[in-house]
Amino acid sequence: MIQETKNKYIQLVDGRKLGYAEYGITSGKPVLFFHGTPGSSRLHPDLAKIAAQNDVRLIAVDRPGYGLSDSQAKRTFLSFADDINALTHFLGVKKFSIIGFSGGSPYPLACAYKLPARVNKIALVASIVPGVTDGLPPMVYGLYALAQTNPDELRITFAAAAPSASILLNVVSSTANNWDKKLLLERAAEFELEYEHTLKNGIEGIVSDFILNSGILGFPINECNTEVHLYSGSLDQNTPPAMTHYLATQLPNSHVHAFQDEGHFILYPHWDDILKQVK
Repeated sequence: MIQETKNKYIQLVDGRKLGYAEYGITSGKPVLFFHGTPGSSRLHPDLAKIAAQNDVRLIAVDRPGYGLSDSQAKRTFLSFADDINALTHFLGVKKFSIIGFSGGSPYPLACAYKLPARVNKIALVASIVPGVTDGLPPMVYGLYALAQTNPDELRITFAAAAPSASILLNVVSSTANNWDKKLLLERAAEFELEYEHTLKNGIEGIVSDFILNSGILGFPINECNTEVHLYSGSLDQNTPPAMTHYLATQLPNSHVHAFQDEGHFILYPHWDDILKQVK
């Protein structure tokens, strides 16, 4: 049976709400999706259709501070793995694969490290790596530096950039290369709907992602033996290929999928292949 259930949440043991949405086939192979920064559990319709075609039960999760998920003070990559452990047990999912996009890409590794018996395969798309700055443009590097030195100023910066979904999309587009701008324009309506859900809890999810992604991982990724597929575009300015190359040297069971003359948002044209790799 094809399903699409949005705006769902569970209550965690500490009282927080964790939001999620389900797409695809109810009885399909479980695959979790961790959105980018910004992003949310609201999936673009064509991605949901492709998930169903691949017999996948796709579970998209709002990280703390995004969508329906309450913020969490001093959250970490590993604390989110605890949230995922609770969610998947609630949903009756014993083993699952994970797709992490952009700012959401460190979290699947945290799950693989903390829940090794439960994570089947991982795809990291346009991966960010805390501590690796090679190839970052000055503006992006400046935001990460600000996240470490003055988080309150970062909040002011993002509050000005994200008063609405349409303005947030314009800000994202304004700093993108031509390949990414074209894709963002083609999918503008879908991104606005996704970003509306992003901002339901304000900007704290985005801020906390930047703080985490500008710091340290907090666990040894070279101990993650899960099969990991790394997707990278040669034109990516937000998460440059140097980050993917670093992951490939550290992860003992990794496979690189490199795309020439493509940019940051490679998740969308390669979604079908990504699902096939991890399901």
